[in-house]
Amino acid sequence: MAPRLINEPQFASTICTIAPIKTTTNRKKSRHNMKRILLFLLTFVHVTICYNQSNLDASNHKQLDTTASFKIDSYWVTPKKSFEFNSLGKTSTDTLHLVTCAEYVYFPFGKITDTSQLKTSLLKDFKIIRSQLDTFTNTMSPDDPSDDLLLWTESVELELGTNTLSLFLDNDPNASTHSYLSGGQILDNKVVFQENVKVGMSIEDYYEKFFVNFPNELHHTYKVIKLESCVSDLTHIYTFDKGQLSSVKFMSNSDVHE
Repeated sequence: MAPRLINEPQFASTICTIAPIKTTTNRKKSRHNMKRILLFLLTFVHVTICYNQSNLDASNHKQLDTTASFKIDSYWVTPKKSFEFNSLGKTSTDTLHLVTCAEYVYFPFGKITDTSQLKTSLLKDFKIIRSQLDTFTNTMSPDDPSDDLLLWTESVELELGTNTLSLFLDNDPNASTHSYLSGGQILDNKVVFQENVKVGMSIEDYYEKFFVNFPNELHHTYKVIKLESCVSDLTHIYTFDKGQLSSVKFMSNSDVHE
């Protein structure tokens, strides 16, 4: 019995000294495994982000229809179909010149064929300060007066505060598409255009009215945007100050190119 009494404490002592060694080893292994798992997770997240970004870039590239786009500097720009982009005019460092066949450039306040329509148009708040009506007969056949056409033209000057517009109206059925505007300027937000264009709007909102894609890099490059009708007739000049539309001027192309 004595040997058993002596050996039991020794066995217990051996167990007590081995146990801490095993615990320390397990902790080291656990920390090492945690580091490996953390490194794996970080690598996985990084690869996933890069993959998603790559797919996003590829998706954006696929969505850009270059056949319906044009380049300004090195950037692709995509106009809306309704803008009917024709060509890029003479563009400078602060002026973007676009030639368009859109109805907007001819009729920025909606179609107006005579002064009676002013009361129900976007120009209803303007006052007529001057008007001149001229009539004449277009003889179609000397032998048949019934074929003659009674034609008229009317020059009208409008005013709303500091905003002024010059209109030229006519009823010539054979005339090519042309604007009723021959001049004027808009200086405040009392006047609202088609597409809800108005003084005070941001340049970003302005581009969104006419473009599907207009790169952010170009948003604040230009302070002046010229829209010229593709049938030589009228040019809109939009001036921006600190990123907001400050004025709009209308000029006949003969005046612009003088």
